[in-house]
Amino acid sequence: MADMKQDDSIETSTLDETKKNRFVKTQNFFSKIDEKITPALPYLKNRYLRYSVSFVLLGLVVYLYILFETFREEEKAKFLSIPIPTAALVPMGLVFALIMVLYVSWDDPFFKKYRTPGLYMVILTTVFYALIFSGIDTFLFDLGIARWLTKLTGTIVSSILIAFGMNIGDVTWLTTSYMTKIDFMIAPSGEAAILIDARCSGIHSLTIFTAIFLIMLFEARRRLRWNYRTGLVTLIGIFGTYLINILRIVIVISLYYFYGREIGEPVHNYLGYIMLILWIPVFWLFILPLSEKKEIREQRKQKRIERKKKKKKKNHEAITENLEEKISESDIDDSSSSL
Repeated sequence: MADMKQDDSIETSTLDETKKNRFVKTQNFFSKIDEKITPALPYLKNRYLRYSVSFVLLGLVVYLYILFETFREEEKAKFLSIPIPTAALVPMGLVFALIMVLYVSWDDPFFKKYRTPGLYMVILTTVFYALIFSGIDTFLFDLGIARWLTKLTGTIVSSILIAFGMNIGDVTWLTTSYMTKIDFMIAPSGEAAILIDARCSGIHSLTIFTAIFLIMLFEARRRLRWNYRTGLVTLIGIFGTYLINILRIVIVISLYYFYGREIGEPVHNYLGYIMLILWIPVFWLFILPLSEKKEIREQRKQKRIERKKKKKKKNHEAITENLEEKISESDIDDSSSSL
């Protein structure tokens, strides 16, 4: 028994020693990397370099998005003349977008406050395309609420179009296909009618917003007052998302009405995603703070006041310095003229 205990203690000490050696090796490895990277950090943090690289990355993200929407039905697309699978365009764009958001906001006094909304935009895009690739969007479109929203959207949109003076004829709810048909009486583009289906109902954008909103609530849970204000902010978010969808459909149908399918269809493919991307940061920066605790709002207000004071002080110092330089230059001129 004593020999077995001794053997166990030897094995334990050997394992501990092995773990220590692995830890030391790992620590040495990362310290070597840190030694190599640290001298380059000031150059990587350079504002103009960060802005330039981030601008290029943004261009690549937009380019990949257009490529995906253009070649969605095909297996491959050409990215910078290189054929790659169409399904890989979205993950590539998300990686570039994530790097762009983190890099442009790295110790940046202006973009730092936009880091969280930027990350939410990346999450939003991930959720958006996860719905498409997984087939969940098809399930959503078959729900009763999607059909009800389709009918409601058709009614609201047609009323807005008539109010703006468009020659709208019959507005028909198709019970078999669950679509709203809007007939044009005399459209300048020559289009006869347009259909509003579940994809235009707003169920897609509302699902995405709900997912992002839950993440927002979790991230800001310690700053919020869980009372009627949070409920009010939730309602503003839901109605705001739906109203943005209404605005999108009005714009798209107006383009179909005046300019035809050639203009209306591309805008229909891109506009919804763009408007939702703009709405999420607005909601995070200006609407969600309405439900924050009073002390948090006071702290933010105090920080704004301090920033303004610092800015005024800096401007005052710059003006004073310029005046002193002018006075010293005039003194020099006076002394030289007297000589």
